[in-house]
Amino acid sequence: MRIVKGLGAFALSLLMVSCGGDDSGGSSGAASISFSVSDAPVDSAQEVVIAFDQVELVVSDEESIFLDVDGGANDYVQVDLLDYQGTDSLLIVSSQVVPVGSYENLILHISDESGVSYVVDNNGQQNLKQPSNKLKLGEFEVGTESVQAFTIEFVLRMSLVMRGNQGNNNGYILKPHGVTIVDNSEAVSLSGTVDTNLFDEGDACSLDSSSMVYLYSGGGLDSGLLIDLVDPDDETFTGEPAIPDGSIAPVASVEVADNGTYQFGFLTAGDYMVAFACDGDGDDAIEYNPEIIIPMAPTANSTGDKFSEVTLVNGQQAVVDFSY
Repeated sequence: MRIVKGLGAFALSLLMVSCGGDDSGGSSGAASISFSVSDAPVDSAQEVVIAFDQVELVVSDEESIFLDVDGGANDYVQVDLLDYQGTDSLLIVSSQVVPVGSYENLILHISDESGVSYVVDNNGQQNLKQPSNKLKLGEFEVGTESVQAFTIEFVLRMSLVMRGNQGNNNGYILKPHGVTIVDNSEAVSLSGTVDTNLFDEGDACSLDSSSMVYLYSGGGLDSGLLIDLVDPDDETFTGEPAIPDGSIAPVASVEVADNGTYQFGFLTAGDYMVAFACDGDGDDAIEYNPEIIIPMAPTANSTGDKFSEVTLVNGQQAVVDFSY
């Protein structure tokens, strides 16, 4: 760990604690924190390899705390996010002492070494070019507990995008949209199965399309307002077609495996609605796609719901199944 720019009282208190001033490994003014990474997969890529070299906690415009990653012989840790899906994660920063309190920003620094960050898709290996080699995730809070662990969860269907196209490829980038920081002590997982008879039910569905499960935050939602993944803040967003007033976009989505199972890992507690859609492969995650049917319209032959409400509780693993 290193502290740069202003060395005020906030930083000096950290130095005193980290030099052994408290045998418990923490105090009312400091905590030992760790960071891991995990992801919800993206169906368009076979590898998403990123080389992280630091985690920056921004105290103010004049002061930051830099945490080194556990890279072994390298000064970065290289990880294929697709190897850590669902509740699997990789530890990248372990047991580093920082002051308790609120931070203006948490920034993931990505190595600028050539060739260590890339995406492998159906057209081969593509560059992953992160602007300024930084991914800014926003405000971050370190609580008073002496030991804390967090997981940085990437929903790659939302955060990983290509700039340009295959004929004029400017490389992939990662956006903060779809990346969350979850306190491991409060993390909740959600999993379930989808009856495979639902995979080819109705005109919009076929076994060749990607069946998806979408997750919406909140209770008592009107299922008629649920839409696909959108990102109005993306620089390429056109708003065509227009998003209907009152629409509710998902906070995450995952593809259903061939055996009918799905899993969300590292969610925060609260009320959610879970919806099944059989045609999610047409969802580009930026523009509104009205052809994505969420939830799938009931048919005369189906007795099962295509959406369900669930309350996620700290320390519990929730299960939602979709029956036929």
